[in-house]
Amino acid sequence: MAEPSIEAFEIKRILIADAPWLFILEVIVRTVFMFVFALIIMRLLGRRAVDQLTPFDLLIIIALGSSMGDPMFYPDVAILWSACAIVTVTVLYRIQTTLVNKFPRYEDFTQGSPAKIISNGILNSKVIGKHTPTQDEIFLLLRNQSIRSLGEIETAYLERDGSVSVFKLPADKRNPGLPTLSQDMIWELNPHKSYEKVEDPGFYSCYKTGETIWLEKGSEFPGCEGNIWISSEQA
Repeated sequence: MAEPSIEAFEIKRILIADAPWLFILEVIVRTVFMFVFALIIMRLLGRRAVDQLTPFDLLIIIALGSSMGDPMFYPDVAILWSACAIVTVTVLYRIQTTLVNKFPRYEDFTQGSPAKIISNGILNSKVIGKHTPTQDEIFLLLRNQSIRSLGEIETAYLERDGSVSVFKLPADKRNPGLPTLSQDMIWELNPHKSYEKVEDPGFYSCYKTGETIWLEKGSEFPGCEGNIWISSEQA
């Protein structure tokens, strides 16, 4: 049996495929209904800032987006089916919220817990290695908070939503520390490898951990995790 031929650049096929022109009116009606229904559902879900979304919240958004979008223009997807799916997802979200509020261990299990990644200017590379954000990404978040070096930081936490919360040291207690530069930017500071001779005395920081020490001219850069040292940012 010969396959049906397709006429290239056929306007009707491009615009509405095999549906009748009147289906455009149905799409409008479907879209208006789903949009109003979505507003009601989002009101029931409650308020949350975009930068506070947890992985579970993102999962809900994906599920709702598919359930709300498909019935707007797919003729074989009934609105009632989508409405049932959306209500079910909403109920699951409310149950999740209730469990999280009542049981802290359940919250830690489903959403993770805050992790201390910096303490007194020193990076905890082992903790960072267990989480998704890289050191470069963490430094980007710190630069966005106008933090020039780890010497300004008393404690920093990687939060459940992937943001970084920082407790700064008082201005008079800040120390020289590792600049918050990405790895592709440290060439500006003439990086040194461990066991090279120090040509200029000063404070130097291990790029992997943030360990900062004073080195005299003629001494050697000690071994450190990563074996890369750069000039420290002065307090």
